[in-house]
Amino acid sequence: MRSWKVINLGVRVIRRTGLCLAGGFAMLNLSATATMAVSMLVSLAVYAVAFGLKFAIGFIILLLIHEMGHWVASRVVGLNASAPMFIPFLGAVINLRQSPVNAKMEANVAIGGPAAGTLSALLCLLFYLWTDSLFMLVLSYTACLLNLFNLIPCVPLDGERIAAAISSRIWLFGSVILAILCFTTHNIFIFVIFVVSLFRLWHGEGDYAASYYHLTRNQRLKVAFWYFGLLSVLGTTTVYVVGLLR
Repeated sequence: MRSWKVINLGVRVIRRTGLCLAGGFAMLNLSATATMAVSMLVSLAVYAVAFGLKFAIGFIILLLIHEMGHWVASRVVGLNASAPMFIPFLGAVINLRQSPVNAKMEANVAIGGPAAGTLSALLCLLFYLWTDSLFMLVLSYTACLLNLFNLIPCVPLDGERIAAAISSRIWLFGSVILAILCFTTHNIFIFVIFVVSLFRLWHGEGDYAASYYHLTRNQRLKVAFWYFGLLSVLGTTTVYVVGLLR
């Protein structure tokens, strides 16, 4: 019985790896929109194998909303960005084709994702209250966790770029949070992020501290308002949804 489980696990790993590689090769010669579509389908297939098709579709939509929040925010501040590209088990990313002029602009782009993600969590919760659909409640919980995790102030998460516009000292709290998550979950991806966060913490603001991170008090307060506001809304919603799930 154990041998069969090992073989079955091996087949699933090979299948997922093959899907990722096939998607990667296919995307080499595609336009930005086609790349997004192909990467989305590849991720959908991988998540469907792991969690079932229904949840996979919902999860992909949550990721898309999050990344489109970044995309819209980048356009608002005057930066050009690529369409989202999905990476199985790592989420999705957009690529800025222009560099932000300062940490405030970068923080604005970073805030866009969790802000849109927070709206998706609240929308799923409203659908649950309207339809009593357990699936929508699970999606609301997933959206809360996804965006709360992204707000942890550690590279390469959104929280790192947002916290940089408030105070780089917040990065220390992010590393502590990741250390706790590593200890409690034993997740290899979280461990990798934790190690990367330590290098970022050691390096600090770097050579651009005098100009790139030089912001007025009012600018820092605006970013802090959004950051801690999103944390409060997501945290409160998560507690409420957990109570409903029980």
